[in-house]
Amino acid sequence: MTQQTIKKNNIRVELYDWIRIIATLFVVIGHSVYLKIVVAHGGVDYQLPMNISPTYYGKILSFIREGHWILVYFHMPLFFFLSGAVLGLKPIKNLLYFIKSKIKRLIIPFFTAGFFFMLPVKFLGNFYSFNGMIHAAFTFWHGGLESDDGHLWFLAALFWCLVIFGILIKSLKKIHIENPFIPFIICFIIATLASKYSITDFMEINNGLKFIHWVAAGYVFENYRHFYKFSYIRSVIICIVFVCFHLWNRKVHFYNHYFLVIFGIIFSIALANVLSPLFKYLDANFHNGYQNFINKLFAIYLFHDPLEYLVLRIFFNRNLLSSSLGCYAYLFMRTIGVILISLLISNILDFILVQLKSRFRKTIV
Repeated sequence: MTQQTIKKNNIRVELYDWIRIIATLFVVIGHSVYLKIVVAHGGVDYQLPMNISPTYYGKILSFIREGHWILVYFHMPLFFFLSGAVLGLKPIKNLLYFIKSKIKRLIIPFFTAGFFFMLPVKFLGNFYSFNGMIHAAFTFWHGGLESDDGHLWFLAALFWCLVIFGILIKSLKKIHIENPFIPFIICFIIATLASKYSITDFMEINNGLKFIHWVAAGYVFENYRHFYKFSYIRSVIICIVFVCFHLWNRKVHFYNHYFLVIFGIIFSIALANVLSPLFKYLDANFHNGYQNFINKLFAIYLFHDPLEYLVLRIFFNRNLLSSSLGCYAYLFMRTIGVILISLLISNILDFILVQLKSRFRKTIV
């Protein structure tokens, strides 16, 4: 099954939309099982109650917890990889405009979602005390280990990845080097050095350097994607092999970092192809809703994680895990529930922005 490239105002590839959906679901699942997280100025450490329902250890909830430990190895490199692939769709014409667009797309949401949503919601979720939240707000830009920027670290790290990689691509093209493997090799060296020697944690620069080779890998993939036919049968086989490997790996415990990440990315691409009939069906029969969901994937990433702490506070403070219904409701809220609430928040914000813009135009007139 070959992938169709859709051209509108800009270049768009269906495959990358499908991978974005899968990657977003992966990151939500990855954030749906933890009970303990400690950062510089806050954290949670929930203990399972003595009267917890056996349903908590049943097949469905255990499957999600098991999946978390598999996804955690590659779900963030997958986002960097996908960003590099999308970057390869069209050349960077104006570097200054490119940097400004990434500030608008990544840095502004990093601060606005952090200060006006993540920190207050985590405070409501008992992650921060009031003083802890204030201290976290003042050190939000610092980054690094035990950072208070939470899941939003990715936005700042990706910003540095894209800016540095963009400058590298433009510099290499000036000396007529356009082979995508050259910047990949350079970025791999940068990532290796960044893993050994920390430059600065300011706004996740060091984390950005650690992941820059995955951006470069995605860029390489896009440059050679059109040479490869995405066979449906081959994709199914890859997914089966991936599942069988991890079932086997539960006993063997093979944890080579690069192997697990590369295998996870290959699996994600194959899974996107396997699920392509479903995505195409949704697009054909529920086009507006499907496209709106794709457009809201970024909002899901921004809002879902802080909501997890509200779910934890409600379910643990009210001892709701003592019943089977409570356990299933807990699973629903930590996965589908936080997605639905994130979509609701995004739609409310869109409505407010439309109203404000309308009033602003009337004021001018």
